[in-house]
Amino acid sequence: MGRLVDQELLTAKLQELERYLKNLKKYQGISSNVLENDLDQLWIIQRGLQLCIQLVLDIGNHILAEAGISVREYAEIFPELARLKVISEEFARSAKGMAGLRNLLVHEYSELDMDKLVEVLNNRLDDFRRFSVFVAKYMEQSAKDEF
Repeated sequence: MGRLVDQELLTAKLQELERYLKNLKKYQGISSNVLENDLDQLWIIQRGLQLCIQLVLDIGNHILAEAGISVREYAEIFPELARLKVISEEFARSAKGMAGLRNLLVHEYSELDMDKLVEVLNNRLDDFRRFSVFVAKYMEQSAKDEF
């Protein structure tokens, strides 16, 4: 019974993530120059990316907690998920920067490199979707293991 509740929670978080990604996609192609001069768009993109990253970290933490694993820092989530075979080792390596970007967005937003923000927006949104696919496969396998 507990796993079903977890699956519902994870599914809801994945749906929320997809909703945020669809909205961020509208801003793809924007330049760092535009962001430096348009505070409204900058805030939208910063907050959207922050929420997406936070959802990924929350989902990862939830899966780890279900497995009895706790981490002290967000950066530890991806290697632990790879160890559990939820995500691939390769994806864990490429996604580890998400935790650092989240911290920059939350704590050091005034020092954020616009080029890095634009790079993530224009070239890394698919990382979030890849994560969603990994989690969906994990949930599918977990449901099979339950029976």
